[in-house]
Amino acid sequence: MALFKKKASLVHHITYMGIMAAINLIFIVLATYLPFLMFIPIIFLPFASAIVSYYCLKRYYPIYAVATIGLCLIFNISDTIFYVIPAIITGFMIGYLLDKRVNPFWLILISTIIESALTFAFIPLINIISNVNIVETFISAFKLDSFVYKNELTYLFIFFISLIQCGLTHFVLLSDARKIGIEITTTVNSYAPYIIGLEITLLFVFIFSLFYLPLALILLMIAIYFSIFLLIDILLSKKVIIYVLLVVLLLLALFSFAIFYPLINAPFGILLMSFFPFVISQISFINNYLLKGKGNI
Repeated sequence: MALFKKKASLVHHITYMGIMAAINLIFIVLATYLPFLMFIPIIFLPFASAIVSYYCLKRYYPIYAVATIGLCLIFNISDTIFYVIPAIITGFMIGYLLDKRVNPFWLILISTIIESALTFAFIPLINIISNVNIVETFISAFKLDSFVYKNELTYLFIFFISLIQCGLTHFVLLSDARKIGIEITTTVNSYAPYIIGLEITLLFVFIFSLFYLPLALILLMIAIYFSIFLLIDILLSKKVIIYVLLVVLLLLALFSFAIFYPLINAPFGILLMSFFPFVISQISFINNYLLKGKGNI
């Protein structure tokens, strides 16, 4: 039975899902008794689940999910809730979106939001079951106990870990896409959704900064994610005027950040980093719509 190939029969599906569930269990057991290996399931679990979701029929996926969760619960309840369940749900979405040939940009963003949202949702449950404050454990692990704004940054860090996790999963899948029979759509027909998405995200950064800073910081990271994608397109434009405009406006944003940052109470000043994504969104609009077809000017 080929490992990376669409499955045909029920026997193939069950066998394949059984193998992947067993592999997941092995990594959870290793991470339970060898905590320094925890980075392995963090990276591997969404990848394994995405492969199952992509190559097996979706109606059989609950069998894989129940088997994996059931086996892992035997060895480590907290890690199963915190890592395995979010990874299984996220992996399903990754496989589903791959099947629909969704652009990798949206694939990573959507799966990251789902992964981090599930992780946030399960934190209270883990605290009750294990009688351990998982957020405090996170803070202690990274020596942030004495940091004044540790609570605000903890959720941002969890989102960042989810972004890396989903990014690495997609990187592995995309790097060997042709070899393992996955069809990827990387073409961008219009940059309008990306520019609008960035502008809306920045608007919500401002709104949530008024009453819930942790979410505002997460939205700021999403805005930076949008802006990096648009910045790559800008750098590939080969338009001198765009390059000049980019440098001038980014310097202006940098000076504005330096001037206003000391005037705003910490840690809200970090939200002034929104200046940079905003500048990039404007330049991207100019590049793709106002100067479209103008050549290398």
